Amino acid sequence: MSTSPLIFDPYVLNNLQGTSFLDVGCGHGKWGYLLKKYAPPSQERYIVGIDVFEPHVQSLQGQGIYDEVRVGDAIALPFADKSFDTIIACEVIEHLPAEKGATLIRELRRVARQCYIVSTPTFPCLRGGNETLDGFNPHEAHKYIYSYNEFRTLEFTQIIGVGHLKLRPWKLAVALSSVGVYLPHLSRYLLGFWFSDGQKRILAAE
Repeated sequence: MSTSPLIFDPYVLNNLQGTSFLDVGCGHGKWGYLLKKYAPPSQERYIVGIDVFEPHVQSLQGQGIYDEVRVGDAIALPFADKSFDTIIACEVIEHLPAEKGATLIRELRRVARQCYIVSTPTFPCLRGGNETLDGFNPHEAHKYIYSYNEFRTLEFTQIIGVGHLKLRPWKLAVALSSVGVYLPHLSRYLLGFWFSDGQKRILAAE
């Protein structure tokens, strides 16, 4: 909820739609910062962050990263239908029990106008709460790890794999990491994209 691997960045930033964005599980503000930093010079972006952990929200207030930041639950977003063009929910779904994953996706689809992007690890990484820069966060617990087939049932327009592959030896897994874009079931992380027009995009990492 507070961080996400750097390997996500080009895939997320190159596939944004529109000019209004919601960062679900905004944590320390990584996506808000990148959305501001890499906005086209002629484009004004409206960016909102939301997190269930109040200390994160308090630490972000007044920093100028988000136009608005608030405390809220990812499975009951306090926004009207179709409020944002794109929603980013990276490294969020694994923090929810298995039965809440589909609820999260329904909320994202309700609030998104054009696109939402969801990421999750697929390797064993269940854990309890964790220390963060803003103190101990019980919501950092990983409660469920999705397999590729389970992730597919969430009805994304497109799914890719990122990170090194779930292969041995490690050097081979790293060397072949780009294969995950085409064979996501082999990757340690999944990125799911939903586009309202149902079209697939060229998910360039350049």
